[in-house]
Amino acid sequence: MANFNRTYRIVDGDRIEGSWRHVFIKNGMYFLSDLKIYADGMIDCWGLVDLATFRKKVASGWIATTFPQGARASVHHLVRWTFDEPEVWLTSEQLIAEVADEIERLAKRPTTSDKCLAALDNYLDEPTDEHLTALRDAYFAVPGHLRLYILGDQDSKDIPLRMMITPIGDPLYPEFPGVYTEPVKQSDHDTAWEYFRRRREEEKRWESAPPTWQDDTEPRSPSVVRFDKHDGGQPYLANDYPAPIAIAEGTFPTVEHAYWALATTDSETRDRIVEAPTGREARKIGQSAPLRSDWNVVRLAVMLRLVREKFRQHPDLVAKLIATGDGRLINGVELSQYWGAMQQGRNWLGRILEIVRAELVWDNS
Repeated sequence: MANFNRTYRIVDGDRIEGSWRHVFIKNGMYFLSDLKIYADGMIDCWGLVDLATFRKKVASGWIATTFPQGARASVHHLVRWTFDEPEVWLTSEQLIAEVADEIERLAKRPTTSDKCLAALDNYLDEPTDEHLTALRDAYFAVPGHLRLYILGDQDSKDIPLRMMITPIGDPLYPEFPGVYTEPVKQSDHDTAWEYFRRRREEEKRWESAPPTWQDDTEPRSPSVVRFDKHDGGQPYLANDYPAPIAIAEGTFPTVEHAYWALATTDSETRDRIVEAPTGREARKIGQSAPLRSDWNVVRLAVMLRLVREKFRQHPDLVAKLIATGDGRLINGVELSQYWGAMQQGRNWLGRILEIVRAELVWDNS
C-alpha cells in the first residue's frame, strides 16, 4: 500500500489538492521521480496528463513497473546504481488502479475500498444472493494489493471478508496456489459472520462514546511521537525492542514474539515465531499463521498484559517511561491502523503504554 504524501498545485488562483508517491521513469535509464496525483484527475509524471494518457505511459514502460537485471538507475544529483536481482511490489495494472483510487479519494468520492465496505454493510443488513454477488464484485474491483487493508485489521486482514464471499468447497485464495489450500467450510462462514457481528458491536460502542470527558485536559509534557531510533525517538516503546519477558506460556525475546506466539493455534508455527531472530521476523511468521478464532476480541487484553510484563520485568525501562510525564505516546512507526497512529489509526499501542505508565506512577507514588 503506497504512503501518499500531500501536495497541491495552483490553477487560475485555485488550490487543487493532491498527493504524491515515488515511481521510476524510464528515459534511457531509470530515474526515481515523484508521481503527483490531483483531485481534478490530472497526473504529473514529467508533465501533466489525464488518467487515460497515464495508462498509456504505464503500458509503454515510460512509467516502469519492471526492472531488468543490470539496468541502470539514478536519483538526480544524489546517486546512481545498477539493479541486481530487483524485486517489484506492483504490477502495471495495480499501479494504475491505485492511482485511479487516489484520484477518487482526493476528489472526496468513494474509492473501490469504500464501495466494497458499503456493499459489505448492505449484505450484513440483508444477506441476500443479490447482495452477496454485489459484495463479491466490489471486493474484486479493489486493486489486488490493497485488498488486505480493506478492513483496517492488521491481524485478520481481509480473511473474514474473503471467507464470507467464497463458496463452500472453493479454495480461499485460488490466485495464490499453496496459500490456504483447504476448501472453505461452513464453519469458516460462521466464523466470518461472528467476526463482523463483533466488529459492528465495537463500532457501535465507539459511536456511542461521549466526545469529551469531564477531566479532559491538555497534557503538559511534549508528545513522544516516534518509537524508533531517529529524531529523538524512544525505541524502547516499540514491541520489537529486545527486552525478554517470561510469562506462564514461556519466555520470549520481545513483546512482538510473545504476541504472535499467543495468537497462533499452530504449535509448529509458534516454535518458529519464538525462534525468529528479530521481532520483525516473528511478526512476518505470525501474520501468515492460523489465528485463534477469538483473537480479534482478546488481542487488546493480551497486548496490555505483555506490555505490563515488559516494564515490570525491566526496571531500567520504567524510569524512561515515567519520564515521558503525561505526554501523549503516539505510535507513528507502526503501519497497522489498529496499533499505530498512521493514516488516522487508532493508536492502541500508544494508549496501552499510557495506561501502563499511569499504573507505574501510581505504584511508585
